[in-house]
Amino acid sequence: MKILFAGGGSLGPVTPMIAVAHALKRLNPDVQFAWAGTPDGPEREVTRIEGIPFFAVPVAKLPRYPDKRWVTFPRDTLHATRVAKQLIEEIKPDVVLSVGGFTAVPVIRAAAKKGIPCLIHQLDVTPTLSNKLVAAKCVSKTSSFEQKGYDQVPTPTRFRVEDLPGVEVAARSFGLDVSRPITLVIGGGQGAQALNRAISQRLDAWLEVTQIIHSAGKGKMEGLKPRAGYSVGESLDAEAMLHAYAAADLVVTRAGIGGLSEIAALSKAGIIVPIPKSHQVENAKAFSTAKAGLFVSQ
Repeated sequence: MKILFAGGGSLGPVTPMIAVAHALKRLNPDVQFAWAGTPDGPEREVTRIEGIPFFAVPVAKLPRYPDKRWVTFPRDTLHATRVAKQLIEEIKPDVVLSVGGFTAVPVIRAAAKKGIPCLIHQLDVTPTLSNKLVAAKCVSKTSSFEQKGYDQVPTPTRFRVEDLPGVEVAARSFGLDVSRPITLVIGGGQGAQALNRAISQRLDAWLEVTQIIHSAGKGKMEGLKPRAGYSVGESLDAEAMLHAYAAADLVVTRAGIGGLSEIAALSKAGIIVPIPKSHQVENAKAFSTAKAGLFVSQ
């Protein structure tokens, strides 16, 4: 069986599909994968590490606000449609799976025309336009939350409780003291300047009560330097993230479903700081209502 994953642009829609790939490999070592993603998103590097063949598909998205892409949208759509059709004919997948993103729209449409079963998973509380555009063409529709017309299924995560290393080993890997509290601060796949400032401007006060593991985001290390009790870097690879979760007593995070699903799966206490005026606010509210995290406004 060959499965084509479609989507990307950020790590949010990438890590759940990587989790699915790992689970399927455990069930059937012979299953094959391919990935249709954005030309410049982080999924290209992730799939390279995973050994999954990657194919770039142009993003045809109509911006909400005035933008030159309003003019180029028809042309962009035709180009993405042609590329997606060629890709489906080349790969000949048995199934197409997506968790959202406009890159997946032409891929699912092309696959559905060929009679290839397509599946989508809705990550956020608020349904995305990209999923709405292809829902009718999919044989399976699932969601992290209760949604009309969707089956509720927890979002797959990269990590399981049984994968966590020992707390002492995990803390030592960051040069931290296991006898003192440890807080993990993550701003999503791209980092979060607001969270970075909240740490850097009050670092002495933070370190009086907790040690910190801080994933700042690529290119967002300005003013941030490691020191005693403070481990900081641009990003954490999968192994380092697993150790960070194992070491952490508390996680401060944005409200992307990838990150929220991981703290839920690993039973970690979370302070959730969503991007203001975004879909993340509803995600944070849902977790707060379920007493699965503390919602704090930025």
